[in-house]
Amino acid sequence: MNETITLPVDYLGQLLELPLSIVPLGFTYQLHIQVEGKSLIFEKDDQGDYRVIDTATDKGSVDKGLLAAIVDTLQAL
Repeated sequence: MNETITLPVDYLGQLLELPLSIVPLGFTYQLHIQVEGKSLIFEKDDQGDYRVIDTATDKGSVDKGLLAAIVDTLQAL
C-alpha cells in the first residue's frame, strides 16, 4: 500500500507542495514525485546521493533548478 504525502520544496521564493509516494523495492525504496504534471522517480545512488530517473514518455524537460531544489530538500530530510 502506497500512501501519498506532500513534500514541501522552496524554489525561487515559492513553497511548492509536491505529491510524493514511497515505493519499497526489496531492501531499498524509490520516491515517486509528481513534478509539473510528470511522475519522476528519485532514488539513492551508490554514494547515498539522490538521483532522478525520468520515466516520462513525452520527454518534456523539467526545470533543472527545480530538480536540484527537490534533491536538496530530500537530502535535508
